[in-house]
Amino acid sequence: MVKVLLARNLKSLFMKNNSFLDRADIQVFTAATSGEVLKIHRQEHVDLIITRLDMPSMKSEELFRTIRNDPELRAVSTILVCEDTLAQRERCKPSKVNAVFAMPVDTARLHLQVQQFLNVAPRMHYRAALAIAISGTFKNQPLPFRTENVSASGMLINADEPLATGDGIFFSFFLPDGAHVSGYGEIIRVVRQATTQESFLYGVKFTNIDPDVRAAIDAIAKK
Repeated sequence: MVKVLLARNLKSLFMKNNSFLDRADIQVFTAATSGEVLKIHRQEHVDLIITRLDMPSMKSEELFRTIRNDPELRAVSTILVCEDTLAQRERCKPSKVNAVFAMPVDTARLHLQVQQFLNVAPRMHYRAALAIAISGTFKNQPLPFRTENVSASGMLINADEPLATGDGIFFSFFLPDGAHVSGYGEIIRVVRQATTQESFLYGVKFTNIDPDVRAAIDAIAKK
């Protein structure tokens, strides 16, 4: 599981349908202050921090100095967003972050940088009927599921039934080229959708899938 910690006031930079941060293998945390950033990172040991200069409660210089001086916290990629002024750019230098972006942010370049830091597998947006057996609450009951996107490491699926994080599943579906995909996975994220009819998105991490099938998914996703 890849973990991203995002300043709440930067969330709009990633708010779009099918954002790559919605992937099954990415968990996103948000923080409103620099103090929260530090607290969450201590608890979760995230892989990437994206924050703004001058967040409340703690100066960015102090935040990143604390992170870089702590052997248990320093192994994290960092992106700092600032105003497009010489004074703010100069303040970013002592923080020794991996990348600095000035406002207004070039979102395409930002997203590319984030994906490079996370080194996430490419995914394809693909809707297909999905056969699933749940080894949890709804074991042995047929349920209507559909894929939303698929990558070599997992998939995002939707359904109307409330399932639980940690449920193991056996899945079966077909790729666009007709290749059959089957294997085992685990539900690692649950998101209730804001619709009139109760509906859920489930992030599924593949735990047992044939290497040839994984390679086939990866090849199609890169096209």
